[in-house]
Amino acid sequence: MKHELYGTRLYVDLSQLENNINYISQITNKMKIVAMVKANAYGHGDIEVVQKMEKLGIRHFGVADFEEGVRLRAHNIKSSIMVMNPGVHNVEVLIKNNLEPVIYNEIILNELVKSIENISEKNKTPVLVHIKINTGMNRWGFKASEIQQLIISLKELKKIQVNSIYSHLASSENKRDDQFTIAQINELIKIKKQFTFGLNIPIKLHIHNSFGLLRFVDTLSAFDYSRIGLALYGGIKDVNLKPISELRCLISQIRIIRKNDTVGYDQKFIAKKRMKIGVVPFGYADGLQRAWGDGGLKFYYKGSLLPTVGNISMDSCIVDLSQVQDICEGDEIIYFGKQRLISDLAKELNTIPHEIMSTLSRRIKRVYC
Repeated sequence: MKHELYGTRLYVDLSQLENNINYISQITNKMKIVAMVKANAYGHGDIEVVQKMEKLGIRHFGVADFEEGVRLRAHNIKSSIMVMNPGVHNVEVLIKNNLEPVIYNEIILNELVKSIENISEKNKTPVLVHIKINTGMNRWGFKASEIQQLIISLKELKKIQVNSIYSHLASSENKRDDQFTIAQINELIKIKKQFTFGLNIPIKLHIHNSFGLLRFVDTLSAFDYSRIGLALYGGIKDVNLKPISELRCLISQIRIIRKNDTVGYDQKFIAKKRMKIGVVPFGYADGLQRAWGDGGLKFYYKGSLLPTVGNISMDSCIVDLSQVQDICEGDEIIYFGKQRLISDLAKELNTIPHEIMSTLSRRIKRVYC
């Protein structure tokens, strides 16, 4: 449907996505990019973004769960798709859709073996998997003490092929934790040697996320992939990486309220003076948080910041327009974009750009340009 019909729109600049990829590729050099497109490509629209990336030569993608991977396959995405968080009940679905599961514990490995046995003997192609190693994040992954037994198990499984081993940097953005980050990197390199010797096959290696890639360039030579998300979408404050999107909302209605008038649910806001307020069709069902009401969030309009008034509703919020004279019903205000960097907005809201992007509802109209 025509985007003019929608009161809230996310404009996605695919040419800027290309610029970001070109810059990242200069850093990665011979390393291949695993483009993270989980959470609807960080809110930007997974199908359109992946299709663009495939045209740019990216052949490896990462998603969070089976449903995201199946959705890409249903839209004729042929590239390698790594599923980071498979569950015991969907491993067979992953195999049937030629998705590459991450094995992060013995339970998932055993379930994979069972699923392979359940699938027709006609399928002679080994299932490609990725092994997750816990080097300090303490989330998913095998401990160092479990590696030797894992290698013994993998050697006996002829229908499983290990494509890569990897880990996840816990604090690559923070300089205070650089020693910890370097220790994680060195630990994974050491563990790779165990796999290479034990399985006697070439195995690819990856650990760098966006901040890890940009900040630890001197460690890249030992690695084959870099798993990049935020940098692709321009969510990092860097002169060489620009935001690829801008979210704009229309002012649906403007009204004048008097002193002591209340606004929104629970009559939480009571006007202390005559005010001009505007209704915006953008609420907590679209990606805002209810806690950002009463001035917690500010929209941008022609150099001014417009604070929220009262509680944020499911489908709307209300902003204070008293300081701007030239705004009318139908005019657009900006949540984030070129004039309001998402990194700055995230800092104001005491969150991170990832959260702002990934929580954007699918009902927001995406406009690709």
